[in-house]
Amino acid sequence: MQQVPSASEDRQARRAAHWAARQTRQVEERGDAGRADAWWDRARAICKSNPELWNDLGRTLENWTGRHDGSHGA
Repeated sequence: MQQVPSASEDRQARRAAHWAARQTRQVEERGDAGRADAWWDRARAICKSNPELWNDLGRTLENWTGRHDGSHGA
């Protein structure tokens, strides 16, 4: 007997499919910049649903930019 996915599993699967399609579309349109935009959109959506994550995202970006500052004349 096949189990029917729960509502939360179904919602999670639809959300994953949405983000995968969005990323594919943005990469096709803009290349690597589109991929970055898709991840930004996803990060903002996650933080919107859990505002405590903004601090974590901010620290991650701070660390990333610290590693790459000056590497391209910025």
